Amino acid sequence: MYKIAIIGLGPRGISVFDRIIAYARNDASATPLALYLFDGKEFGPGCHTTDQGDHLLVNTVACQMTQFSDDTVRGGGPLLYGPSFADWLGSKSGSAPDATAGHVEIDRNGYYSRALFGDYLRWGFEYLKKLAPPHVTIYLHNFASVDDLEADGDGWSVSYDGAAYPVDFVFLTTGHARKLPSEAERTLTQRVESARTHNPRLQLVLEPYPIRNAVSSVTARDTVAIEGVGLTTFDLLSQLTAGRGGSFVPCGKAEPPGRLRYRASGQEPKILLYSRSGLPLTARATNQKGVFGQYKPKFLTFTRVEALRQEVPGGQLDFERHIMPLLWCDMQFAYYFSYLHRRQDKLTALMFSNEFLAADGEEAREALIDKFVPRRDQLSWHALVNPIPARALQSRRQYDDWLRGYMWRDYEQACLGNLDGPLKSACDVLRDVRDVVRSAIDYGGLTEQSHRWVLSEFLPIMNRLAVGPPKERIAQLLALMDAGVVRSDFGPGANSVLDERTGHFVVHSHWNGDTAQADVLIRGRASLPGPLEDKSPLMRKMLQRGIVRPFMNGKFHPGGITIDRNMNVVAQDGATQTTLWALGTLVEGCKFYTFVLPRPGANSTSMVDAGRAVGRMMEAIAERNARPAVPAAAEPARCAVVEQLVLARPPGEAAEPATQRKLSTDLSAA
Repeated sequence: MYKIAIIGLGPRGISVFDRIIAYARNDASATPLALYLFDGKEFGPGCHTTDQGDHLLVNTVACQMTQFSDDTVRGGGPLLYGPSFADWLGSKSGSAPDATAGHVEIDRNGYYSRALFGDYLRWGFEYLKKLAPPHVTIYLHNFASVDDLEADGDGWSVSYDGAAYPVDFVFLTTGHARKLPSEAERTLTQRVESARTHNPRLQLVLEPYPIRNAVSSVTARDTVAIEGVGLTTFDLLSQLTAGRGGSFVPCGKAEPPGRLRYRASGQEPKILLYSRSGLPLTARATNQKGVFGQYKPKFLTFTRVEALRQEVPGGQLDFERHIMPLLWCDMQFAYYFSYLHRRQDKLTALMFSNEFLAADGEEAREALIDKFVPRRDQLSWHALVNPIPARALQSRRQYDDWLRGYMWRDYEQACLGNLDGPLKSACDVLRDVRDVVRSAIDYGGLTEQSHRWVLSEFLPIMNRLAVGPPKERIAQLLALMDAGVVRSDFGPGANSVLDERTGHFVVHSHWNGDTAQADVLIRGRASLPGPLEDKSPLMRKMLQRGIVRPFMNGKFHPGGITIDRNMNVVAQDGATQTTLWALGTLVEGCKFYTFVLPRPGANSTSMVDAGRAVGRMMEAIAERNARPAVPAAAEPARCAVVEQLVLARPPGEAAEPATQRKLSTDLSAA
C-alpha cells in the first residue's frame, strides 16, 4: 500500500484529490492507496468559507466555474465528470441539503455568494469520496494544521497534532497564507498602540480577511479609511453597509435604469476610499459568451510565444517588447469587430477583420483603423491606462464630478455585454488569453527587469480593466457616494499618515492641504506572502530544512517557492524532489495567476497541473511495482484492511495514541 498526503483541501487540494481518484479508478492493477487528507478547517471550501454573509459574492458568473474536468482538459489524466457550479445550483439537491432531487431555475450568468460556492466545494469533496474505488482508503484529519514535514528515507514524515505520519508522496496545496508583518508594519502598529491614549477608537487593520472579523470592532461613530479600491475593498464596503442592515433599492423612473439609492441602517461608519491610481476597478460586463465562449487569440498565440522565445538569446522574453504588441493587436481586433458590428453591420466587421489580420505591420493596421473608424471612437491604450483628463485634476470638486461620470459610463458599457460592448469586449481579451500570458511568464520566462515591470505595472492595469467586480457593485458604490456614506474624491497619488498627536490617520489627497481624518485604517488588499513572509510553522520549518527554496528570477523574488514543470518541489540545494509536489498560491511567482478557479470548456491550467503531478506519481508507483519483490519474512504475513474513514476529532475529545480512529480486520495470509 502506498501512502499519500495532501496538505490543504481547498480547491487546489480537491483538484489533486480528484485526479488521484480518477487515476485509481482506471488502475487495472488496483494498487492499494491510502490517502491522508490534512486541513485545519472543513474540507473543500478553502477561503470560500460557508459561514460568510450572503452579500459577499464570488467574482465570476456561475456558469464559468467548476471543480471538475471535462473533455477539453488535455494532459490531465482520465476524466472524472462532475457538475459545474451552475449545474449544481440548478438541481434542488445541490441548492439545499434536504431538498428532493429536481431542477430549479437559476441565473447562469449571475454572481452568487462565496458561502454558496463553498457549499458546492464541500459537496464536491463528498462526491469525490463516493467515487473512490475499493482499493483507495481515505483518512480525514481536520482538527489541527500540519506543522512540520521531514524527509524520511525515500518518503516523508508529516507532523500533525503531536503525531508523525509516514507517507510515500506529499502534495502541498496549502492555499492562501498569512503574512508576517514587515518591520515598517510592526513599527506602525506600535505607534498606533501608543496613539490610542489620544483616541481609543484608533485601529489599524493590516489583514482584511476574514472580513467579518477584520471590521467587527468598527462602530457607526468611526471614520474608516480604506487603502486601495480593488476587489477586497468591495468586500469591505459590502460588509460595512449591506452586512449591517443597509439596502440598495432602484431609483425612480426619472433616473437611468440601473441607478440605485442606498437606504442606511444607521450602523454604517463613514468611509474614505483612496488609492495610488485614484480609480476603482472597472465593472465586469454582462456575460454574453455563455459557458464555453472565449476569445481565441489571433496574434498572441502559444506558437508565436514559443517562436519568439527561440529567437531570443537565453530564451527570456521582454513583456513590453515581445508580448504587449501582440496582446494589443488582439484587443484591437475584438474592439473593432464589436464596434463595426454594432455601428454598421456584421459584413463590414468581417471585412475589416480580414484586412486587419492581413495587414503588414503596425502602420498598415493604423491606416486601416483610420479608414473605418473616426479618431474619437478609436481604442487607445493610453486612455485605458490613464483615463483621468487634466481638467478633472484642477480641483477636488471637479475630480469628484468626473469620477462619478466615469463610473456611470463604465456601468453603461458593462450593460452592453462582453461581446456587444466594444470596450468590454476588448478588455475581456485580457482574461481570455491569460493562459498564453502565463506561458510567457511562468518559470522565469521573462527577463528579471521585465518580470518586475509585469508585477508592478501591467498586473494592476490588467486587474483594473479585466478583473473587476460585477457591474452592480459599481452602481452600489455610486449609491453610497450619493448617500454620503463613502467619499472617494482624493484623486491619484493619495496617501495616509498617522498623526500621533491627535490619534488619527490623515488621508492626504492629490491637492495640497486637502486632507481628511480617520479613526480606522484598513489595508484593502489580500496578502499573498512569499515563503520568507509566510506565517505558518510548516513553511518556516520547510525553509529551515532546505525542503523548499524561494523562487528567484535573477535577483528578483516575485513570490512563491521553486517547482519544476511537473510541479515537483525543488530543494534549497537545487535537487528536484520527485515525491513532493506543490500547487496553487504556494507557487505564485514561479507560476502566474495561480488563484483563479477552473472554468468549464477551457482546458483550465489548474486541472492540467494537478493531472500532471498526479500522473507523475502514478508513474512512480508503477515503476516501484515493477521492481523485483523483496523475499518474504519467515513468519506468516498479516495485513490490515481499513473499513472506515478516519473522522475529525470532536472538540474536547482527547487524542488517541495514533490520533486516528479506524476499524480494522486482521487477515492471516494464505
